[in-house]
Amino acid sequence: MAEQWIIDLTKQLQSPLPSTDNKLWTKSIYRVPKILTDVNSQAYEPKLASFGPYHHDCRHLRPMEQHKHRALIQFLRRIGKASKTPDDVLVSMKKVEPSLRFSYDSLQTEDDGDGVPEKAYPRHHDWTKDEFLKLMITDGCFTLEVMLAEKRSATEEQSEYDSHDPVFGAHRKNYVIPDLKRDMLLIENQLPLLALTTLADIEGSGIGDVNNLIKSFYNISSTSPDDLITEEGLKPVERSFHILDMYRKIMTANGDYLPSYVENVQSATELRDAGVSFCRSATKSFRDISFAGGKLSLPPLEIDDTTESLMLNLMALERLHATAGNEVTAYAFFMDGLINTSDDVALLRTEEIIMGWVGCDNNIANLFNRITKEATLVVFKDDIQIDVNRTLNDYCKKNIHKWRASFSHTYLQNPWVLFSLIGGLILLGLTIAQTVYTVMSYYKA
Repeated sequence: MAEQWIIDLTKQLQSPLPSTDNKLWTKSIYRVPKILTDVNSQAYEPKLASFGPYHHDCRHLRPMEQHKHRALIQFLRRIGKASKTPDDVLVSMKKVEPSLRFSYDSLQTEDDGDGVPEKAYPRHHDWTKDEFLKLMITDGCFTLEVMLAEKRSATEEQSEYDSHDPVFGAHRKNYVIPDLKRDMLLIENQLPLLALTTLADIEGSGIGDVNNLIKSFYNISSTSPDDLITEEGLKPVERSFHILDMYRKIMTANGDYLPSYVENVQSATELRDAGVSFCRSATKSFRDISFAGGKLSLPPLEIDDTTESLMLNLMALERLHATAGNEVTAYAFFMDGLINTSDDVALLRTEEIIMGWVGCDNNIANLFNRITKEATLVVFKDDIQIDVNRTLNDYCKKNIHKWRASFSHTYLQNPWVLFSLIGGLILLGLTIAQTVYTVMSYYKA
C-alpha cells in the first residue's frame, strides 16, 4: 500500500498546478468548522427556513417548504403575464448551474464525474443536477418574494398576498420577517447572488435591482460595493458572492481603521479616567473608528437578539474566505478590549454608541467577550499610517490628561461641587486680600 501511495504522489507531482480560475477558488459558501460552532452552535443554525443545500430538509424547517412553493407559484404567475414560462426559468438557471454549484464548499453532484464524490449535508446523498436546480429555483424565488413583499409593505404598495397570509401578510411580518432576516445572514444558509440576479432578470419578475432590494430589506444605505468610483470612473469593482458578503462589504465601506500589533488594553471607563471622551462616528461602518484630540469616535451599534449571530457569521466568513478581509473581526476585538464590565457598557450607552436592549448591561459585556473566543485577528500591514491603538495608548500615558480628566470628573460634573469650589476660591481670595491689607496697614502704621 505504501508503494501505491508513492506512485499516486508521483503522478500528482507530474500534474500541472491548479490555475487561479480553478473551481477551488470559486467557493464562497462554507460549512462552519467545529472549533467555531463549539462557541455557540445555535448562532449558525436557521430558525425558520433553509436556503440552499446545507440545512435543506432539516426537521424543524420543513413547515416553511409549503410557503416556499407558494412563493414559487406566485413568481411564475407574475412572469406568466410577460409570456414567460417555467421552462424559461429552467433554461436561464441551467446556464449558471455550474457556477452556482461550485459556490458551495463540501458539495458535489453525482454528475461531476471527477473521482470520489463528497457528501452533501445534512441529507448525506449526492445531489443530482436536477435536484440542485430545483432547490436553487425554489429557494431563490422564495428569497426574492420575501424581500419584495417587505419592500411593498414599507412603501405601502399593493401587495400580491392576502394581509392575513402566514408569511407574506402585513399582520404577520413583525413575527416572521425578523427571523427570516437572521436566517438569510447565516454563512451556511446562503444562496449565490448569481441565482437571485438570474431569476430577477427574467422578464416580468417585477424584482428590479437585486442589490437595492437587499439594501432596502436590511435598511442599510451606503454606496453599493458594486458601484464604487475608481480613478477610471464609475465601474464595477468587486462583485458580492451572496447576501452575507454584500452586507459585510456595505458595513465596512467607510472608515480607515486597521488592526495593529499594538493591543488596546484600556477599557472604556479606564480611557475616560485617562482623559479620553467618546462620540458617535458619522457612519455605522465597522471601520469608522478614529481617535483625535482626545476624542474616540466609534460607530453606533444597535444590539438585539440577533446581534451575536450576525457578528459570528460575519467573522466566520472572514475566517473561511481567503479574500474577505478582517474588518468585522478587527472591530470585535477592539470592542472586546473596550468592554470588560457593565460599567463600560453603561458609559458607551450614555454616548449612544451602544443602543438597544438585551437583558442588562452585563449581558452585552459578556456578548463581546464571547464572540472573540476562538477567533483569530490577523494583522496584514506592518506599517499603518494612522494607528488608532498606538495613538490611544500614547495619549493615555501622559499624566496631564489624567489630571485634567480627574479635575473635570471631580469638580465639573456636579454643579453643587462646582459651586462649592468657586465659593471656596472666592473665600480664599478674600482671605488673602484681607491678610495683605492687614499686613500693609501694619507697615504703614
